[in-house]
Amino acid sequence: MSHFLKNALEGYRPYVPGEQPPDGEDWVKLNTNESPLPPSPKVIEAIKAATDESLRLYPSPTAAPARKAIGEHFGLDADQVALGNGADELIEMCFRAFAGAGDRVAYSTPTYPLLDPLCRVHEVVASTHPTAEEWTWSPEFVDDPAPLKFLINPNSPTGTHHGRMTVERVLGRSRGVVVLDEAYVDFAPESQLGLIGKHPNLLILRTMSKSYALAGMRIGFAFGHPELIAALDAVKDSYNLNRLAIVAAMAAINDDEHHRKIVQHVVSERAWLEDQLSEDGFEHSPSAANFAFVKPPRGASAAAVADALRERRVLIRHYDREPIAGWFRITIGTRRQHERLLEALKEIL
Repeated sequence: MSHFLKNALEGYRPYVPGEQPPDGEDWVKLNTNESPLPPSPKVIEAIKAATDESLRLYPSPTAAPARKAIGEHFGLDADQVALGNGADELIEMCFRAFAGAGDRVAYSTPTYPLLDPLCRVHEVVASTHPTAEEWTWSPEFVDDPAPLKFLINPNSPTGTHHGRMTVERVLGRSRGVVVLDEAYVDFAPESQLGLIGKHPNLLILRTMSKSYALAGMRIGFAFGHPELIAALDAVKDSYNLNRLAIVAAMAAINDDEHHRKIVQHVVSERAWLEDQLSEDGFEHSPSAANFAFVKPPRGASAAAVADALRERRVLIRHYDREPIAGWFRITIGTRRQHERLLEALKEIL
């Protein structure tokens, strides 16, 4: 990297997204947790209708129309909702608003790898806590007094979901802001949205990349006490959602039927794929997200299997660092994609 880089970033390793092959090529792409189904037709119609001369004008600086629509959908006021360029920007806004240089930011590991580089960029202390048995939060993590704490629930890459009592235990023992990232919650047994009015230190993050099939639009949203939302607004980038993203968010949030269709497909296919992989000797950890978390049969080299799959134009996410070295995260796709994956695995193994 450039020698002009600030000293705090010496040896810095940025977040590396999953491989994105060119559109239109015949890949089975099960490595980045996108939706296997297309977005709502109403979203496409709304985007087409908004593609007119008004694009010469800036969008609403607060994405107010989408904020209002999302708030109404979830029974919240507009001042309890924030919008971001994907949930990733909202995570970064939390660092800006709630953690100063030298402060501690707590999270359990393994988890979303974006948190590590953000700690370096913002010059905060990463207060990491290895998970306990079955990838659960440790008592040390629950009691950590950091001014900013992240709960990824369901977690990526393990798919682990913690229930309400566990989440409330963390909230009750945390002194600062607790950010509950529910990017995958639509595929899980329950959300903790009901805790918003009860805990003024709670922020809940959501995304339209997974269960709304809008990864390409980059739309994230957050729920919280109006004071926390105002703090996010104070540090956000100008016009962080464009005009097309705003109308897409409004159309998506109002098409419940299509949203349910995507969720039902993913949950059903997840169970089917986990069963098939178990029959083939794979170990699996129960997942409440839109992916399966599995380990190849004993004696098989996970790295070699992942490479052989890629040679067959099948992409999955392979991990090579402990404690998840040798595990795969496989996005839930279509039945045909799963069949191609399983056929390839039988050839390889």
